Amino acid sequence: MDKFDVEVINTIRELGIPAHVKGYEFIKTAMNYFHKNPNSIYAVTKDLYPEVAKLHKTTWTRVERGIRHAISISRADDDAWVRVLGRTGPIPNGEFLATLNAVVKMKLVGVV
Repeated sequence: MDKFDVEVINTIRELGIPAHVKGYEFIKTAMNYFHKNPNSIYAVTKDLYPEVAKLHKTTWTRVERGIRHAISISRADDDAWVRVLGRTGPIPNGEFLATLNAVVKMKLVGVV
């Protein structure tokens, strides 16, 4: 486990996403995939979901639903969203993942 993985886990936990939710693991895997394949951030449904699904031996629709469920759980705490992501309100999965990726990278370089 490297610093990126640790920062992803810490940020997900800051958002209040519990570890027992499947979306938690899907988000961790998605962040690692973004880290290794930065252009996949522009092809979430065509590239990211199928790759995460393959790694977890499930379907891309379950990955999408699991991530959406994890996001909806974390939405209960608007203060955490403002503190961590700098925004509130509804957000699509792809935008959430891209924002989370940017936040984790900024934390690693000490900007946040």
